[in-house]
Amino acid sequence: MFDERMSRSESALKVVCVVAAFVLLGVNALAQGGGRAPLRATAEVVGRRYCAGERLNLLQVRVRLRYENVGAERLILYRGKNFFYQSKIHGASGGKPYEAVVLNSRYNDAEREPVSGARPGGAFVILPPGGTYETEVVVGVGVVRDGAERGSNSIAPGEHTLQIIASTWYESRKLAEELRERWRSVGLLWFDPVATEPLKFTAGLEDTAGVCR
Repeated sequence: MFDERMSRSESALKVVCVVAAFVLLGVNALAQGGGRAPLRATAEVVGRRYCAGERLNLLQVRVRLRYENVGAERLILYRGKNFFYQSKIHGASGGKPYEAVVLNSRYNDAEREPVSGARPGGAFVILPPGGTYETEVVVGVGVVRDGAERGSNSIAPGEHTLQIIASTWYESRKLAEELRERWRSVGLLWFDPVATEPLKFTAGLEDTAGVCR
């Protein structure tokens, strides 16, 4: 039982460390880019649903992420079970602009992924120049009702822009650099976060929203 508790604690600690590293790395990596990065990400809203809470509605936006290799060499891109992404939403309330930031994660430590083999395994996709890969994520955010105070992670009804900063790696940077060198004959392992161009969407109150479950 003690060992099981320790294992869970270590897993939880790893998640916290990965999330913190992702946030810091995302800011730094996006600020550093000297030339054009070979990996480009675009986002498209493909669905939405509302559910009603006590003081706000929860808006769930389904977004399709499309990764494209815009470089001249093959890219190796992680597509496994563990994924972190930050959603930045910009809007205005009472004439004043605001930003809401939501950090999402999909982390499964029940079964360890084989990510450090002699060659890229099933957790990776290889993109030739011009090649693409698509996946979907869900961005959840609270939409306040009239007269309610907007919190730091909620938005007001109206027009907004959404930008997603997505992780492309969750293990250590040291391991990523080792694998990049090991797999160089296959392609270039990409492990820095990538940001989409902001896209526009409208948040409403949706009086017909069902109860959140």
